[in-house]
This record gives sequence, C-alpha cells and structure tokens, in this order.
Amino acid sequence: MFDCIVIGGGPAGLASALTLGRALKKTLVIDNNNARNKVTQYSHAFLTQDGVRPEELRAKAEHDVDQYDDVTRINDTVLNILKEEHYFIVETANQQYKAKKIMVCTGLRETLPEIEGLKESYGKSVFYCPWCDGYELRHQPLLVAVQPEHVKHMAMLINNWTDDIVVSSPDFSLLTEEDKAFIESKHITLVESEVAEFKHHKGQINEVIFKNGERINRSGAIIGVKWDTDFEFLKGLNIEREDNGKIKIDELGESSVPGLFVAGESKDFMAFQLIDAAANGNQVAKFVAMQIIMES
Repeated sequence: MFDCIVIGGGPAGLASALTLGRALKKTLVIDNNNARNKVTQYSHAFLTQDGVRPEELRAKAEHDVDQYDDVTRINDTVLNILKEEHYFIVETANQQYKAKKIMVCTGLRETLPEIEGLKESYGKSVFYCPWCDGYELRHQPLLVAVQPEHVKHMAMLINNWTDDIVVSSPDFSLLTEEDKAFIESKHITLVESEVAEFKHHKGQINEVIFKNGERINRSGAIIGVKWDTDFEFLKGLNIEREDNGKIKIDELGESSVPGLFVAGESKDFMAFQLIDAAANGNQVAKFVAMQIIMES
C-alpha cells in the first residue's frame, strides 16, 4: 500500500514526489513518457534553469527524486482508478497498485488545429504561449491565429513583443468599437479567415496561406489550441467538473472524490510554464502529506 500514487512524471508530478518523499510518505510515480511539451526546444523563465532543454531539466528532477528511498518511479500507463472505502486501486497496463491518496499530475491533453505544415513548425516557429516563447519572437513579423473570444486579449498581449502583427480569426464580431480603435492605433492587420497552411523550411515558417486564399509573409506565429483532461482512467470515478470541463476542486486541490487531488496544468485547466507546474505540485503535495498525517 502506497501513501500516494502520483500520476504523471512531469514538473508537477516530480515536484509532488519530491515533497512527499521529504515528508517520508511512500510514493509511486507512474509516467508513460508522453509529455505535452515534447516538441519544446528550450524551457525559459525557470530560475537557475533558463534556456535548458526540457529533457535535461526532467533528468535533473528525476535524479533529485531518486535520492529519496520512499519514492519509486515506474514507466507505465494508468488505465483505470477504483475507489474503495479507505483507499484507491490503480490499474495500469502491467500491474495493479493500492494507495491512500492519488495525485493527478498528467498535465493537459492538447489538440492542435488542422493546418498543413503545423506539425513540422510547432515548437520551432509556431507556438501557443507568448510568456514561454515571446522573447525569442521579439520584433519579428508575427501571426496571431485565435478564436473570436481571444482576439482582443491576444492582440494586446503580443503587441508587447512586436509591433508587426496580423491577427486572423473566423470572425471579429465580438470586437467593440473601442477594441477596433486600439487595433487600428497599433496598426494591427485583421484577416477574417482561418489558416490553411504554414509554408516553412525545416520548421521555420516564412508564409501563411489562409482558407480565403490570402497569403502573407510571417516568420513566427502564436496560435490557439484546445486542451482537456477527459482522460479515460478518470471516467469511472464520476468526478465533478466545471461547465468548461475543468475538474472541480477545493482550495487545497482536492476533487469531489475524497483523497484524489489534482496539481499542475490539470488543476488550473491552462497550460503552465514548467516553473508554475512544479510550484503547484509542491504546494498541493504538502496538503496531501498533511491529510495523510492527520488521518494516521
């Protein structure tokens, strides 16, 4: 019987395991090496680790975690979780484990829009997060391709890094006159169409072709993607969710299923930088450890 099983071995999961290990809690980390950010070339804004490759950061984190005798890491895929009265049963592709608590640190499942050339360019010259990669795109001619509800916010945000912006969206019906005045004052061009193709050379885009036939030259892009946490292994637990699909949690990160906690991107239903995910894993793991201590 483990004190806690951590599902996911990314920054949130490993930070959780580190905290639990230091609290002398018998912990199992289950990961299947399918990180959402696997296309990322470099990680930024992580204090002491700025510019490090994600795989290097992960290797360092795993080394730290492996120093603690109470923590075990395995490579496996979780298929199902059963809730018994005082513990959980976690079924994987290879084994079955029991634990008093569960921490879901899987991150988000990401779905990219269907755009020709995106697969080759994503993580190289096309990104979703300006806080992660905006600095590397600074002062370049950029495309911002988002849904109508995000046009104003993203236009204002990306304008921080460059003043050469084209914003594309299926429509601009949600823009107010004030929004339009701002966009015009910043000389931002609007294209009312979705992207059909990114022309590129080895992942470096140079031209964008829209579904309406328009073509523009761009050297980088910020795009909207879809995320969810609708993982198959959670479905048998009937976890309560918000209207947008986010797992409903309390202020400690505990879900509607007592003893099942959520940390990292899975918790806040938004993509994190690595430092944010790690910090959140550390925070929630303290609450998990405290609950175990109080129930002992």
